[in-house]
Amino acid sequence: MDELTALAMSQKEYQQCSLMCLSETWLHQDIPDDNVSITGFQTVRADRDCTESGKRKGGGLAVLVNNRWCSPGHITIKERICCPDIELLAVGLRPYYLPREFSHVVVVAVYIPPSANPTSACDVIHSTIARLQTQPPTAFIAISGDFNHVTMARTLPNFTQYVDCPTREERTLDLLYANVKSQPVTTRTVRRWSEETSEVLQDCFETTDWTALYEPHGEDIDGLTECITDYINFCVDSTVPTRTVKCYPNNKPWVTKDIKALLNKKKRAFRAGDREEVRTTQRELKRTSREAKDRYRRKLEWKLQQNNMREVWSSMRTITGFRSSNNRGVEGSVDRANELNLFFNRFDTASSDLPLPDSSAAWPQQPTPLPPS
Repeated sequence: MDELTALAMSQKEYQQCSLMCLSETWLHQDIPDDNVSITGFQTVRADRDCTESGKRKGGGLAVLVNNRWCSPGHITIKERICCPDIELLAVGLRPYYLPREFSHVVVVAVYIPPSANPTSACDVIHSTIARLQTQPPTAFIAISGDFNHVTMARTLPNFTQYVDCPTREERTLDLLYANVKSQPVTTRTVRRWSEETSEVLQDCFETTDWTALYEPHGEDIDGLTECITDYINFCVDSTVPTRTVKCYPNNKPWVTKDIKALLNKKKRAFRAGDREEVRTTQRELKRTSREAKDRYRRKLEWKLQQNNMREVWSSMRTITGFRSSNNRGVEGSVDRANELNLFFNRFDTASSDLPLPDSSAAWPQQPTPLPPS
């Protein structure tokens, strides 16, 4: 602990570290927090319970939270589990600043002993994460610790593992899972329309000799359409300036330039330490976001009324964050599929003469009752 304290005081990487997750702390109730605390960090402990774990010593978890990143009053313990197969500590955090798509942060520290049952450990983690994701589902969840021989690839398929280097000799035992994936930033070219550019474009059209454009084509409608379209695009490219913008993957479809301007205004007020301006901007940001979401909802309703189902489902996938999976279908024969269709549609068929699937092989025959004596 003295070495970690010295590193936090001397090295910038440790001073600016937001979180530190420690496993196998070997702490117990006779060791006070003051003996294991670091200046500028809040310590959250989960010492090993000898009764629950069945072990006399070792184990233990701790999460160190930087006070410059999160206030100690915004730290809550969500889960604390200790059993023979796993030790788990879940801590909820509300930092001073978060990306707008996250409501808060949940850090889960894990220690799985080498003698643990992998299935039991995965079940505990899966049930804990399932509860945390409903409180609410917009939280950023990070799972870190010593997993030893256990992997969460199948237990948490929506989480990404980020450690790609050996952490103990030549083996990767300490892992980090998170419910976000790194996505590249894309660029897009947009036109900067204004009243001046509209007037310039209108003057360009008014001074155009349209006769020279459509006379050579005669009655060729396709050629005339292509010629006029190319000329209009040429005029637009010549008169309307363009600029390249970055499209971040966390941008929601209803986020407009007004909302982005308010977000930047809030950031400037926060950096300047003007709390009153931050609160005022936050109220205005909530009102503008509510109006933008309502406009986007009406846009979806209009697309639905126009039977534009492709755009509707594309927008719904964007809102919900749905990603198509590559799951393979259930293997089976065509006869088996027909039997299932007949079985589930037996009450909807108009004729009662349709054959039902023979279930005598799957269900035991009922014994014939004996005649009354």
